[in-house]
Amino acid sequence: MSTYLYGVTGRPGRDTQLTPARLGTGVGDPSTPVRLVPCDRLAAVVSSIAPDEVGEQAGVRALRRDMAAHAAVLDRILAVRTVLPSRFGLIFPDEDALVNEFLEPKYDRLSAFLGRLKGAVELSVTAEYVEAETIREVLAEQPRLARDVQLTASSYQRRIDFGRQIASAIRARRERDADWILQNLSPLSRDVVVGELRSDLAVLRASFLVARRGVERFDRVLDALQSEAGATVKLSCIGPLPAYSFVDVHVGVKNG
Repeated sequence: MSTYLYGVTGRPGRDTQLTPARLGTGVGDPSTPVRLVPCDRLAAVVSSIAPDEVGEQAGVRALRRDMAAHAAVLDRILAVRTVLPSRFGLIFPDEDALVNEFLEPKYDRLSAFLGRLKGAVELSVTAEYVEAETIREVLAEQPRLARDVQLTASSYQRRIDFGRQIASAIRARRERDADWILQNLSPLSRDVVVGELRSDLAVLRASFLVARRGVERFDRVLDALQSEAGATVKLSCIGPLPAYSFVDVHVGVKNG
């Protein structure tokens, strides 16, 4: 059996909350118990698996099952302590390889990440325009465009030009609205990672590293922003999550 890695946490003491019940079981079918592999003051969160039974080679349904199991293990640990999440599918030949090829060579970097992330969680925020409301507001702000609406049916070229003008107006509005959201939420976080937008109506996609004790305040500010934005912008937040966006440790091992 090989060793599957979920993430890294601080090595627990005798009073640990990381009981067998908390660790639970992980990926694979049948799934096996999750356990800790210590290395000085760190501990890797792992379980035993057969490599060809995890990931794409096991089929689409198995892939979905295992990705959900991977996330569930990290969520259970995150509920009681800081954890550095690994990407899905990291497999080592055995525990010795895990320690010798990963924990020991990366020890200082892993320890630094744990210190930086201690007591913090990731909150993933997205903001998207509601198309009809956004266009209505753009036209209200720019009377010239509103007058052009009456002319768009007169020719194909006029319709193209009008569409381009609307798109340009929304782009300018997006920059302003994204800055407004970031200016209000960034002071509540330790760090921010802004992601690439995935649609023409997307305003912002960002991950915030927030202290656990500050999550409720973050939510209150987000609710206030939504109230101020009204029906034009839809704000959503996922989390608390393990700090996926704030960990960068490369591992040269097999990806299941």
